[in-house]
Amino acid sequence: MTDKAKNPLNGVRRTRLAVISAMAPFLGLAFMLSQFLRSAPSVIAPDLRSELDLSAAELSSLPAALFLGSALMQLPVGILLDRFGPRRTIAGFLLISAIGTLGISISQTPITLAVALFIAGCGIAPVYMGLILMLSRWVPRDRLATASSIAVAVSGAGLLLSATPFAWASAAIGWRDTLGFVGWGAAVVAVIVFLVARDRPPGSTVAEPVPETLGQTIRGVGLILADRRLYGLAAVAAVSVGSFLTTRALWTGPYLNDVFGLDLIPRGNVIFALSLAWLVSALFYGPLDRLFDTRRGVVSAGAIAMALSFVLLTVNNNSSVVLVTGLFILLGLASAYTATIFAHARSLFPDSHTGRAITAINLFIWGGVFVVQVVTGAIVNAFPADTLGRSPVEAYQAMFGALAIALLVAVLIYRRTEDVPPSKDVGR
Repeated sequence: MTDKAKNPLNGVRRTRLAVISAMAPFLGLAFMLSQFLRSAPSVIAPDLRSELDLSAAELSSLPAALFLGSALMQLPVGILLDRFGPRRTIAGFLLISAIGTLGISISQTPITLAVALFIAGCGIAPVYMGLILMLSRWVPRDRLATASSIAVAVSGAGLLLSATPFAWASAAIGWRDTLGFVGWGAAVVAVIVFLVARDRPPGSTVAEPVPETLGQTIRGVGLILADRRLYGLAAVAAVSVGSFLTTRALWTGPYLNDVFGLDLIPRGNVIFALSLAWLVSALFYGPLDRLFDTRRGVVSAGAIAMALSFVLLTVNNNSSVVLVTGLFILLGLASAYTATIFAHARSLFPDSHTGRAITAINLFIWGGVFVVQVVTGAIVNAFPADTLGRSPVEAYQAMFGALAIALLVAVLIYRRTEDVPPSKDVGR
């Protein structure tokens, strides 16, 4: 008698494993694409500034358009995920991101570039939440946190690709042709995700929930927004992600260009090191809440370490590229605690409200990235640039100092949110 005959569940498990194995590479590519698009502007920011004759404020407003698109689409995406499922929602929006990316590659003015970035931002809006929704259906509940951490780490490959590899490709064929290739690749991935991905495991007996009406959804979100606990979580999430992505996706390249005189490839190498450090920390932050039996403590420690990294960048007057690379690596190692924030949210809200809470936090996150990019652009722009358009080191030091202060204030707000230790969260 075969194993399958002895245990019918073995056949189901094999089928589920086969489908997951087929889906995973393409869902991973979709997640990587979203991280790539959020991070790529940093490498080519100095080129954009000179090519389009942009001020620091104008430069910061361009990638901010991408994050604004992602922020504005969070609530609609939540409705679409419930109504049409993650497979169709992710695939459809990836086509929108492909259109936006192709638009970026051919834009000749700041306005058309901002519009294309906004469209691309709308297109990548459902990727993270859609993937988490799929994982919650395919992965056992006790392994969901591990699977989510692995998914976030995989997405870090997009950060790596947007650093040195993107710099190499831009140097070889130009950033426009490189992004054109990425745009067509996004369209191909969208089609494959639609054909290969499945919303639920084969043989699933769980009935699809009845989609809420728009009025019910709005009222449900209103209940979440009235809960004061949300705002501690939202404050630390928005400032943490906003500070890291603004630094990684926008200012690292100009800072290295203006202060250290690094060209395209050396800039990409430093950004690669920063991104790799973030990817490593994404894997290691996951189990810390269980190790120390606190989520609020892990997030608080991570945010304080991140603030201290910005303080070191603020006071650094050394011209050593090795030293500043080390400081950016420290920043990356401190910054990947976002998954713990979402775990904290899941512990505070009942299952019927968790989706709305996470969607609301996502709205604050992408809105926070937009605000941080605009504000930091104003800070850098307040310091006159030289004749070559380079901002002085004092401009970047003021910006890093402002981010450090914002993080410490966010931690103080967040610390007022009750903690639910993992040991007390079992079975809830």
